[in-house]
Formats: sequence, C-alpha cells, structure tokens
Amino acid sequence: MNKNCMLFIAIFAFAGCGGSTQNSECSEGEWKCSDDALVLTSCNDGKWVETRCMEESGQLCEQGGCVDPWRFGSPVFSSCDDEPDSTGESLHDKMLYYEEIARRLHIHPVLKFMTGVTLPCDGDDCSTPNPSEATATYDDVLAWHSGENDGLWSAMYLAAEAFRYASTGEAEALETMSLLMEGEQDRMAITGVPGVFTRQYIPPGVKGDSCPDDLSRYVPDVEKDDNQWVRVGDDGCVQVVDRDSMEWVTTQHCGLDKYAGWCWLDNVSQDEYAGHMFALGVVVKLVDDPLVHSMAVDMLREVGQMLVDTRLEITDWDGRPVEHGRLYAMALDNFPGFNAAMALDYILMSAVATGDEDLRSFYDDCLLQKHGKVDCIQRPIETPRPYTEYLSDAGLYVGQGSCLSNWNNISMHFASLHNLIWFEHDPALRELYQDHLANEAYAPGDTPKAVSEQHNTWFDFIYASQKRLGPGSDGPAYDAVEDGICMLKQFPASQHIPDLQCPESKCKPACTDRSGGQIGDYPRTVAERCPGTFIWWGNPYDLGGCNENRRVIAPPADYLLAYWMGRYYGFIPETL
Repeated sequence: MNKNCMLFIAIFAFAGCGGSTQNSECSEGEWKCSDDALVLTSCNDGKWVETRCMEESGQLCEQGGCVDPWRFGSPVFSSCDDEPDSTGESLHDKMLYYEEIARRLHIHPVLKFMTGVTLPCDGDDCSTPNPSEATATYDDVLAWHSGENDGLWSAMYLAAEAFRYASTGEAEALETMSLLMEGEQDRMAITGVPGVFTRQYIPPGVKGDSCPDDLSRYVPDVEKDDNQWVRVGDDGCVQVVDRDSMEWVTTQHCGLDKYAGWCWLDNVSQDEYAGHMFALGVVVKLVDDPLVHSMAVDMLREVGQMLVDTRLEITDWDGRPVEHGRLYAMALDNFPGFNAAMALDYILMSAVATGDEDLRSFYDDCLLQKHGKVDCIQRPIETPRPYTEYLSDAGLYVGQGSCLSNWNNISMHFASLHNLIWFEHDPALRELYQDHLANEAYAPGDTPKAVSEQHNTWFDFIYASQKRLGPGSDGPAYDAVEDGICMLKQFPASQHIPDLQCPESKCKPACTDRSGGQIGDYPRTVAERCPGTFIWWGNPYDLGGCNENRRVIAPPADYLLAYWMGRYYGFIPETL
C-alpha cells in the first residue's frame, strides 16, 4: 500500500472516531441510532453529523430524532376504566375544580402560599360553613392552617403549576406561579441569610393568621432543637425575647426593613428544603418565562453556594446549624444514602441551572470524586468517597416488616431522585441512579411495605417517568401508571373532611411504628384515606379515621401535582 493510501485511511478513521461529524457521504434524510439509543447520527448537507441525545439534552434516539425518555416507543397506558371506587367525575373535571378553588380560596395574595382553611360557621350551626365551599374566597377564611411546613406543601403546588404550564402553556398557570415564586423569595429573603429559607412566616394584617402572643415562643432555644419565632422590628433588625427578663431584645441581625412587623419561625429542616428544591428544579426545567425562570435560577444559586460554603450544613440566622439541616452523608442524624441523594440532587440542580463552574466542580470533584480523592467535606466522621457509594444505605425500609420506616424520609428521597435523574445527563451516572430508584427505593424485592405497593400516585409517576427506558430496559412502567391513574379516579371531588373510618376487615393492627402508634399491613387506597395537607406524603398503613367537617378544607396540591405530572409525562390524556 502506498503512503498516500495509508494517509487517506488514517484521516478517514480519525474523522469517524469520537468526533461530532463523520465525513463519509450520505443522502439527506438518512439517520442511525446507536444500539443503546444514546446517540443519533443524521445526514446534513451530505455529511454524517453526530448528536449525543442523552449527554446534550437528556433524551434518547428514536426515529431520526432525540425524544424524551418517557416517550420512547410511544407507550399507551391504561385508563383504569373499570375502577370500582371511581368518584364518577373525569380526572379533567376534578382538575378544573381544584385549580379554581386553589386560587379562589387557598392562596391569600398577601401570604403568597397555599394552605388549608377553616370557613366560618353558618350562624349557630357550626357543622355547616357560611359561605359554602362552592363560593367562599380567601377573604372569607376564618383560620389559615399555617404551620411549620408551609413552604414544603405550597412548593408542591408550585411544582404542579410548572407541570401544568409545560403541558398547556396557560397564562393562568404562569400568573399563579409568579405569585407563588414571590412567596418563595420572601421565604428566603426574610431570614437575611442567602440560601436559607424560613419554616413559616406571617405578615401583618391577614385575617385568620397572626404572630404568636406568647412571649416564650420568641425565646431562643439553647440546644437549637426546637423551632422558635423571631420578629422583625421597625428598624429591620431581628428581635427575640430574653429568657431571664422576658423583655424584647434587638439583635445585630439587620437589613430586613422590607419585613418590618413580620414574624417568622427559625430552625428550618430538610423537609422544607425537599419541597422548595423539588419545585425550583421543576420550574427551571419547564418554565420559559424569563422572570419566573430567573427567580428560580437565583434561588438555586443561593442554596447551592450556601451548601458549598458550609460543606453541606444549613446555618441559621443566629450562626448556629439548624437541627435537621446536615446534608453530608455521614452526619449520623439520618441515613447516609438519604443525605447523599439530597446533596447530589441539590448541588447538581444548582450547577446545571446556573452554569456555575464552582458548583459543577463541587458536584464532580467533591461529591463524585471524579478526578481523585479530595477531602472536601472536611468532617471528622467522613472520609473522601464518591457519594454514589452511599445510596444503597438510604434507610427507607426500617425494622421488622418495615414498621419503623419514616414516611417523611421516603417522600423526601423520592423528590430527590426525581430531579437528580432528570438533571443528570451522564449515561453511566443516570443509570446508577435509576437502578437505585427501581431496585432499592420503589420495588426492592420482597421488602414489606414497598413503595410499589402503597397506592401512591406521586411515587408511581416519579418511578414511571424516571426509570430506565430504551434498549435493554424492561420497558415502561405500565402497572405503576395504571395504579396511579386508578388512585386519581378514587380521589374525592372535594377536600373537605368527610366521615371516614379505616375498613375493619382490612385495617387491623399489625405492628408499632417509630412513634409508638399501631399501624396495619394493608396499604389503604385513596378512597379509604382521609384528605390531608398532601396525602402522598403520609403513611398508607395508618389505622386512623376522620369525622365529617365541611368547614375544614384541605388544599388540593396533592391531586394537582399528581395530575399534571401525569399529563406532562404522557400518562394521562387531556380527555380522561
């Protein structure tokens, strides 16, 4: 072979190996998918051009294009047409009612978050609300069910509206999101610490919600293991009550003039962050409105930078770490895999949303140790190790029969995994996270009380949307989607408290939970469960019931988040 031929072969081989283009001639319209569906090769101006679908956009190659993984193969899901406990209304009609009542009744424009409410009595008849659920507005509310996890629950509705906007483009969804995002900003800004949210805030002048009168509620907690209130004085400085004198004391934590007259609850926890970060990630992914998108990016930047600066520990306004705010794996106040997933998710989202190289480096070089061993967390109990190695120790199923499991942790972990997989485009890492979701979180073999058996639409849809799909997978999660849709069909058409008890034939005490209460082995379906602030967050093996109270109306974030996720991911058609 002469030298010219050898040179030609060498150049041709180099051009076709690992580059973005291959120089062999092709015909317009030709395309090829790699065997693993991660790479599309298509013809452009007579030349082969390579598109790395997964690495570039988190997609898979199919039919000459890059498609979202959950749409690979164009799956058609069951509509659960024969659900015996269906309420009769269409899923779409229930959505319309819940969206309408959410804005009319559950969101005060000054509070800027969603919560449950108590309506006034009808004269002497306190079993009947006046005005009724059908006509009452936020101006009629007797009491707002504000509490220490306001931000968590309202964030679930914020995420729902982001999925709604991505599914429909409706201006109403964007308008609602804009108000809720202002509440998110207030919830962080009022602490005066970038990246740190408050558990709860109360502005002045809202009927049915007011700051505590008991001065002991404003005394700083010595051990920092109780949540205490602070108020913002007219000078914009935080005020607390002295333990000995029971007099108000002005601190040096100032600059909060915008919030003069407000009070807020300190000692924020991982629970709150689970909601905020889930919602902010969804907004960044799905909302193209420049203002709303930038608000979410800014808050993710603040949280990410705060966690890097503190080495994965949330530090409160008073300079002390909060009780439940350690996200490093070996904090020993939670399971290593639970903390690891949360840290990986939050830092990855912050890095992707902002494009910040330092945040990306913390994810790659610290949490994943991609470029060698680095002691970046600098905690005595923790040695340098990729955080992926902790995931199997997430502690979701605890005790004999899984009776000591913490359903708060299960919910937080699923929120972490949804966004972690969604934001991760590295095929190997993504598959590792998906394997953990499928085999250790959602359906871990013969584990009692596994999530796959809990009739939880939110968990079902998280699993179905983020499980591994494409060549070599076991295909779409048809059973999970069907169960999720069946549960939405059972979902009540009103969130007022009904008269409902656990069926005696099914709900029998079987073991003791981590709080010492009795729970069963039967996972109650939605039709058998009392409405709550967010039903998907609760323990379906609980044996309790509820007595009818038409004046107490729970917020509909649970139905709306599950419904709009189902719509966005193609599990629920608009006509269902």
